[in-house]
Amino acid sequence: MHRKTTKSWLRVSLAILAACLSGVVLAQAAEKPSQPGDVPGVPAKHLKTKRGTEKKKQDQKAAKAKQKEQGDPASEIAQLKKQLALQQEQIAQLLQAVNKLQATVATGSKPAMASSQPSRSAMPASAAQPSSDNEVASLTPILPPLPTAQPDDANQVLAVNTPVSLPQAQGSGAAVAGTESSARPAVSSSESAPAGQEKKSGPLDIDNGKVKIGATFFGLYRYYAHTGFGPQTLTLLNTPGPGNGGFNSFDVDRTYLNFVFSPTDALTFRVTPNIYRQYSTTSGVKLGNVAGTGSTENGNLVLRLKYAYVDYNKPFAHSKAFGKDKLTFGQQQQPLTDWEEGLYGFRFVNLTPWNYLSLSSTYPGVKLHGPVMFNGKQYLDYEIGAFNDQSFHAYETGDKKQVMARLSYYPMGAVSKYQGLGLTGFVDYGYKDAAPDLNTKVPITRVAALVHYTTKSNDYGIAAEYDYGRNAFSSGNLFSGSGPADAFGLGPTQYAPFNSLTGALLGGTHTNQRGFDFFGHARIAKSPYYLFGMFEQFNPNTNVSNNPLDFRTVIGGISYKYGKYWQFALDSQNVIYSHKQFTFPASQLALYSTSLAASNPNGIPNAVPDSSNAIFFNVLFNY
Repeated sequence: MHRKTTKSWLRVSLAILAACLSGVVLAQAAEKPSQPGDVPGVPAKHLKTKRGTEKKKQDQKAAKAKQKEQGDPASEIAQLKKQLALQQEQIAQLLQAVNKLQATVATGSKPAMASSQPSRSAMPASAAQPSSDNEVASLTPILPPLPTAQPDDANQVLAVNTPVSLPQAQGSGAAVAGTESSARPAVSSSESAPAGQEKKSGPLDIDNGKVKIGATFFGLYRYYAHTGFGPQTLTLLNTPGPGNGGFNSFDVDRTYLNFVFSPTDALTFRVTPNIYRQYSTTSGVKLGNVAGTGSTENGNLVLRLKYAYVDYNKPFAHSKAFGKDKLTFGQQQQPLTDWEEGLYGFRFVNLTPWNYLSLSSTYPGVKLHGPVMFNGKQYLDYEIGAFNDQSFHAYETGDKKQVMARLSYYPMGAVSKYQGLGLTGFVDYGYKDAAPDLNTKVPITRVAALVHYTTKSNDYGIAAEYDYGRNAFSSGNLFSGSGPADAFGLGPTQYAPFNSLTGALLGGTHTNQRGFDFFGHARIAKSPYYLFGMFEQFNPNTNVSNNPLDFRTVIGGISYKYGKYWQFALDSQNVIYSHKQFTFPASQLALYSTSLAASNPNGIPNAVPDSSNAIFFNVLFNY
């Protein structure tokens, strides 16, 4: 009877509770000894004939059983409770693992579990499942409902006291580990996010590679109180020239579309088209003998290629100090400008010093660059490369190349490229581009030395810079924003003598340049407003004792950051020539051009250009 009762009980019990429940049943059996009359198949008459002979034996057995029952019931009950508690703990852990597995399958590939789990009918009696996940038989305490699996727990590994084998969903990546099993992630990083968890935006996966798409937009409105000749403070911004106070314009200064593709962790390709304003010297096109049409090139916003290069990301993958360095080949940023734009932080407002004067931001070439790390901090940051003499928007005709290098030293160590006190040096050595058969070798040198400090949060930053150049600034650079028509073959105008003077003072092969710069930014308390500014004093040729072309550039304003992608700035931009108006004497002019001095024996009047003063409203969108 007891064995039938035990079998019936096991049919409705959990497989993992079988041992525990069997112990409980045996304990009940010990409390109520079996009687002969309760055993089926034994005749009563046979029992009566043997009652006398067996009575003594039964009494002895009963006495021994009673003695055993009274001997150690407390220890047996304590042992059973201990086993029960251990089994209940294992049950709770196993049910939690199943719950996590179900959550993973629900958000993942959702494989068919029926094929991987044995059916109830096929299971042995000792492994039969209860009708509820939260309830078991009456002799087992009711388990509290298990909490829903949380997304953050998806990668945890469950450890139980004894190894247990659970059905595993195909492709789910979930695992249950025993005490001797090695820990591993329960869900691989490639799985979908758990239910209810928002997936973060990231690179697109295309044919086992990653693609990133971004965009940069520079827009502005500008108003000039005074106009004059001078360099452009922003790329492709031109003004009508002197006497056009009140000129104003809405402009799309620059638009980048960034496409980055990483087929592996070791390689990254970048292609960046750039929208810019096109100008042409062609005023019209003749159609036949008597008809014509105007040029459609001037003023158009068109595409050109700004960046096109490949990064090899692991030239020193096994080095702790140089592990983050890269080797870049193609049309890319030169070592100084992109780094300095990040230090300044307001490239959408104005150009940085050497980029403003004559150094393009982009050249075709090859470059090795990256930080040098020690104990998790950056103490050095370097870039060194060889490039064409011509920039990305000009033809290369010469047989020589230029070398550029930058080294930044952070004596206190830094966790970013600009944090803390830094000392930076830059050098560029090359030649003016010329075909070999011209037999001309005009060397060009640019040097920059900076001391800079940026707070950890980048709320405050300041820098001082000294610039030196040799044959690094021409009349074409001075007139990049606006110049006399004579400089572009569209004269003559009343500025023809001034144009000739500029060519004489800035031409030749032995000019020297010098500049001093200060720039920085400061956040206003904890607000999204920043004050910023840049001051530059530049001498285009220090060989001229009283150079009418010496000028200062003064820029200052306030910016507002809106969200992660937008930034606005209201600022004043001024190009101010250092000297008062005077006539450049013929005696000094003869040092640079004897023919020009002979044709202007009284000197060249009005040698100092008009200054420019403007108000800008700048907009940046960067994604």
